[in-house]
Amino acid sequence: MSAPETVRTTVLVADDDALVRGVLRMALTRLGFEVHEAADATQTVEVARECYPALVVLDVNMPGGSIHDTLDALRDINPEIAVLVLSGEAGPPSDITGPLCAFARKPIELDDLVALVHRLLSPQAQRQAGPS
Repeated sequence: MSAPETVRTTVLVADDDALVRGVLRMALTRLGFEVHEAADATQTVEVARECYPALVVLDVNMPGGSIHDTLDALRDINPEIAVLVLSGEAGPPSDITGPLCAFARKPIELDDLVALVHRLLSPQAQRQAGPS
């Protein structure tokens, strides 16, 4: 009899910089997540429809659409999707808030990434988001 497979939490890393995607993929894979990637806003939505991620690590500035359009499309797929917004800017766009949304400045330290991912995926954050 073989051991049961563990269900891994799915994370989508969406950034137009392949190096950033690769570094984040390696870090998140080492933490035990199943990681998918997207290089632009359109691909982000397409991949999210296919893999239904619990968390999207999303670059603020990507080709193919605005951050707001991308977030709206992601929340249409799953209203309770957690989003970690990354940017080289000092702060997030003012209207990107909520219990399932966090901001980090690039480059992000590994310890900060881990803390934010765990906070966003915690059962408490999911409860604060409320029913869909």
